[in-house]
Amino acid sequence: MISHRCILFAGWWLMSALAAPAPAQDKTVLGLEIGAQFRVPACGPGDGIFPSRHCFRGAPIHHKAWGANEYQVTLPRAGTPAYVRGDIKVFVIAGLVESVQIGTWGIEAQPGALALLTRKYGEPTRATQKKLKGMRSRFPTHYVEWEFSDFSVKYDGTTGSIDWGRIVVSTHRYRKLLEAHEKRPPG
Repeated sequence: MISHRCILFAGWWLMSALAAPAPAQDKTVLGLEIGAQFRVPACGPGDGIFPSRHCFRGAPIHHKAWGANEYQVTLPRAGTPAYVRGDIKVFVIAGLVESVQIGTWGIEAQPGALALLTRKYGEPTRATQKKLKGMRSRFPTHYVEWEFSDFSVKYDGTTGSIDWGRIVVSTHRYRKLLEAHEKRPPG
């Protein structure tokens, strides 16, 4: 016979298991962690066009208006997903990675990029699609977003051309700084 205490314990255990926080979402993007220290070295003479490690080329661009330094980071060829097009942009504030922007191969890369992003982040928070007028595209462009407690992921299947797309992974802090900058009057 089951005692009253066993039933109470089972009820408490079930409630605590259901109320437990979800595991933290993986914030790494192509080997860089959002919100962590930026520790990518500068590319050296021996790195060549396709280095075997992450490194940044040239001097960072300083965006004083919102306090970010922009680095062009070259990815190692091995392990880089096929949808990635060129170097990535990493925005750093006070030494922390606040945003990573990844160029994609546009409409051609959509199926692979969407599959990998959905596998990593789960079902999107928002998703729309539309055909681009004037681009003679037979396939719709996907616009997909994922929202998490301290960062977000945005995927635009194309950006002005069917050959280019973009993935942006940013902290909420960075998005707010950028939005405030964009709302400022010119001058």
